Amino acid sequence: MVQTNHPLKTRSEKGPTSTRLLRAAIIVELCLLMTAAILSRSSAKENPMLRPLTVDQVVERLTRMNLERSEALRSYSSVRVYHLELKGIVHQSADMVAKMTYHWPDQKEFTIISESGSEIMRNRVLKAILSAEKEAMQKENRERTALNMNNYDLSLAGVEGSPQPKYYVLEAKPKAKNKFLFKGKVWVDARDFAVARIEAEPAKNPSWWTKKNDITYTYQKLGDFWLPAHTESITEVRIFGHTVLDIEYKNYQLIETRELQAALKDEQRPYQEVTSGISPSR
Repeated sequence: MVQTNHPLKTRSEKGPTSTRLLRAAIIVELCLLMTAAILSRSSAKENPMLRPLTVDQVVERLTRMNLERSEALRSYSSVRVYHLELKGIVHQSADMVAKMTYHWPDQKEFTIISESGSEIMRNRVLKAILSAEKEAMQKENRERTALNMNNYDLSLAGVEGSPQPKYYVLEAKPKAKNKFLFKGKVWVDARDFAVARIEAEPAKNPSWWTKKNDITYTYQKLGDFWLPAHTESITEVRIFGHTVLDIEYKNYQLIETRELQAALKDEQRPYQEVTSGISPSR
């Protein structure tokens, strides 16, 4: 029986083959990296980075769209359901249902449908709210309390939503101690540039009896317009305890409206389009 022996390759014989394989692997890897870079660059051109707007841009668009909506909404009505509770050393409550009818530019008419509970709370609190709302509609008060840079120091507290912003959250600090101004946070809808929510406290304490007042306003969209949906106010009252005011807004009827003049166009998008490597102007 003849046995054939295969001679082992020497180190010098292995070298060229190993070197060729290594070079081939490096070339393939470089090609893959170049391909990835080209695809990434192409993708960046087709889908530029979406960056949030600056606070100045948000406030400018909010102010402009608020004016447009105010001009377009000529008349509407709604029903308000008020419930007030005093919890503390005494427990009392009051309820009221009222219909509100608005006529452009500054008229609000209230018709009380029903009321019950504490007469003092109804007369001194609930009916006082109706009077204050009518007072706030006066032209001078509307100008002094509008949510803009003239009446507030506004800063961007955050952005909610990804990849495109859903809400811009503004920090609002009043420039004057006005009973119609507030201090807190404002959620601005990033598509319509309308106020969707407010969490705040009054800029001016309405009474010595009031120690702290936390208010939450939420808004709903009806057609092209954003109108109140719900208000909750929790107030700490000296000696007596605290009160909880709840207002529900329902049965809206848009009686007369006009078409908005400033529909959101490309330049009014809720974000900035910035190509890679370019910083947005501020």
